Amino acid sequence: MGSFHTTVQKLRFCDTDKLGHINNAVYAVMYEAGRAEMLEQAGLLAPSGGHAVVIARIEIDFLREMNWPCEVTVESAIHRIGSKSFTLRQRLKVAGELTSRAQSVLAVIDTGTRRAVMLEDAWK
Repeated sequence: MGSFHTTVQKLRFCDTDKLGHINNAVYAVMYEAGRAEMLEQAGLLAPSGGHAVVIARIEIDFLREMNWPCEVTVESAIHRIGSKSFTLRQRLKVAGELTSRAQSVLAVIDTGTRRAVMLEDAWK
């Protein structure tokens, strides 16, 4: 990945499953936290202008398990910008080791019509 935004999330005991490792659904939550922080810092989550960013697709590759307790580094970068959507690449690391990677497609919608709209030049 090129330039990326980094945030750190702390895993909770309740994130574990019967096998004692972090449940797979928590990986998606970690990715959401990274996306939200990156978009918020870029001013793209502000409820102005009648637009919102929604997730249209996510793919997650689980490379190794995570165990509680630990802190997870979430790295997020814009991979591609299209006309109505953009693609993010993300990865999770624990103690510097890659545990998962993901790719998601985010669309910009008109909050009134709930339909995808063209990305404004200012967003690009």
